[in-house]
Amino acid sequence: MIRTLILCGYLGSTYAWGGFFHLDVDNILSADSMGGSATTLEQARSSILEHRAQLNLSSDGALLFQQTNTDRFGNQHLRFKTTYRGIEVEKMQIIVHFDQEAVSSISGYQQLLSPSFKSKIDAHLNQEKTQLTADKVLAFIDQKQHKVLSIKPMIIQTQPYVIWQVRLSVNGIETIYRVSDSNPPNILSKIEDIKY
Repeated sequence: MIRTLILCGYLGSTYAWGGFFHLDVDNILSADSMGGSATTLEQARSSILEHRAQLNLSSDGALLFQQTNTDRFGNQHLRFKTTYRGIEVEKMQIIVHFDQEAVSSISGYQQLLSPSFKSKIDAHLNQEKTQLTADKVLAFIDQKQHKVLSIKPMIIQTQPYVIWQVRLSVNGIETIYRVSDSNPPNILSKIEDIKY
């Protein structure tokens, strides 16, 4: 078997492989350069917006802050999810890396949403809202006696439609349902995450 790695682009200190990217930030933003009072989150957002074109971020998308990780050297890494029309796009994230409290690089996984993909999503949404609500999805699954860990609509890149991802604790076992955002809804998948 032969494996091939395709280099999609290389420009100075920017590189990408099939959606994965890394961008070294030349003009480092620190709290001092932003007036001294900027938080790490504000620095991260500012750096992403400054490099919006290089990151292929469109004006109809937004960033959803997920979490901060600190490595063993004390450097912070802030993770963001990408949204379209306020709905999280599956498997798209941007990570802002800090070195000594200044942004050093940006990396992650990002793919352009084509105009035809966006138009199909726009056609699916009802005035920029999902067809179902969280309550309707939970009623459809009929899991009222179980603890809801999370429920959110998501856009799947492989298919131009919206789904609901529901994480439940069913008798101590995490169960993940994926339900179509349609009337009537359908269960697309059910995964039980048994930890031992």
